[in-house]
Amino acid sequence: MIKSFRGAGLTALVTAGALAAGPVLAEELVLPSEVAATHWKTTYQNEFAEMVKEKTGGEIDVKVFPAGQLYNEQDALAALGTGAVQMVWPVSVRIESIVPDTGVINLPFALSDKMMTDSCFSEGLTGVISDQLKPRGLKVLGMLRTADLFFIFRDKEITKMEDLKGTKVRVTGGKVFLDTMNRLGVSPVSMSASEMSTAMSQGAIDGVFSSPAGWAEMIGMTGKYGWYVPGFSLSTYAVVVDGMWFDGLPADQQEAIQSSITEISAKEWVEAKAADEKLIKKMEEQGAKFHIADEAEIARWKALADESAASFNGEHKEIVAKVAELEKTCGVGG
Repeated sequence: MIKSFRGAGLTALVTAGALAAGPVLAEELVLPSEVAATHWKTTYQNEFAEMVKEKTGGEIDVKVFPAGQLYNEQDALAALGTGAVQMVWPVSVRIESIVPDTGVINLPFALSDKMMTDSCFSEGLTGVISDQLKPRGLKVLGMLRTADLFFIFRDKEITKMEDLKGTKVRVTGGKVFLDTMNRLGVSPVSMSASEMSTAMSQGAIDGVFSSPAGWAEMIGMTGKYGWYVPGFSLSTYAVVVDGMWFDGLPADQQEAIQSSITEISAKEWVEAKAADEKLIKKMEEQGAKFHIADEAEIARWKALADESAASFNGEHKEIVAKVAELEKTCGVGG
């Protein structure tokens, strides 16, 4: 009887303890960002959080920290694998600093909207880039469109590459991009985006290489002239996760995260392109002038970019060949 009483008592204690502990805590996915809470990337990150919550029944709790509240994106990348951060959406130039081979996607004329809206190519490219980061314990789940970048000048109207010679331009980019700028006779200047407009208005720089959003929302009519070489620099965000953390999740949770990124990427690529076009039109309506290089001029830029990329192509033959094969398989690019 005593033995039976003790067994019943133990069962009661275990049951009471389980009830007191409450439900199992959700798996936490920390997603830091350095852009403002009002930036469109934050909107997509919040949408991603809601999608994952719905698909996992609340088993994964995505916590978005915009405006550098937790980390800037460079530091957030470094924190992947420590348990403090599980996902980051940095500009792809930043992963080039980790694994130089990934610079293949930052080469001039490397990507186009047509290529990246083709699921065969975009998913294949994501896999190729992810494979490069695997030894570092990182995984890439997708790539989003940042912007199609172009030159913006205060008082210099650019219509051909020679017009850039001797100018000071704020730029971001990898080694090959900077080499191309030097070949154009441009003096590259590094500064934060928040300083662009002031630096231009004060004459510290002649222009910037930026996005339609940077032009319309940060620079405004301080930069009256735009010069666009289609395809020259299509910037992307890479969706990077802690590989060990992700692979340790149950298969259904992995699928919920991956499918959410795939859906958002496909939609975002189209919407971001349309938003860019709308912002350029807005600037033109305010009196700005936007020049687009013709086919002959584009061919000259491609030839110059090929010269700059020659050393990269020689040093990173394997990944260049993989991307070329992917273009052939999917019937895009070239």
